[in-house]
Amino acid sequence: MDKLKVLLILLLAAVVGLAVSLYFIALVFVPLASPEDVFIQILTEGFPAGLPFVIPLSTLLFLSTVLASVVGVIYFLVLPEMKNYYSSGSEPAGKDASAMVMRTLKPDEQKVVGVLKVHGGSYIQKFVTQEAGLSRLKTHRVVASLAERGIVHVEKRGNSNDVTLAKWFLEGMEK
Repeated sequence: MDKLKVLLILLLAAVVGLAVSLYFIALVFVPLASPEDVFIQILTEGFPAGLPFVIPLSTLLFLSTVLASVVGVIYFLVLPEMKNYYSSGSEPAGKDASAMVMRTLKPDEQKVVGVLKVHGGSYIQKFVTQEAGLSRLKTHRVVASLAERGIVHVEKRGNSNDVTLAKWFLEGMEK
């Protein structure tokens, strides 16, 4: 999700940069008009009459480059990550699924899963906090995220939770 936000910010910056550059180019070719008039003229009537053909052509080239860049970023950054995250079947199974999931985990999530692995796949959350070296809040958020994705199961036990790795994940680690 963070990559998508960065992508959208870059796209917005490119569009704003294009608009500003067009505005300054129009001001160069129509220096006597006020900036607001030039901007309104570009938006409503298009480019000024004295503007060479090369400038709208370069603008079109710039827009097509931005579009190709956006498509490239989506294809090479976002799409492979999504393919790795979701398995081909309805539910991950086997060692390949466990290894694939481990590669997609964030460092804090890997710490929590590592602590659970060391203790046979099940441990009390407050002890996971101590051994992983995370704060109680961070551990709670990480465990909640893992539970939401079906990697761990959480069962309330007194003042803490009993956190257990999912059966499919444990089976994949044993193979």
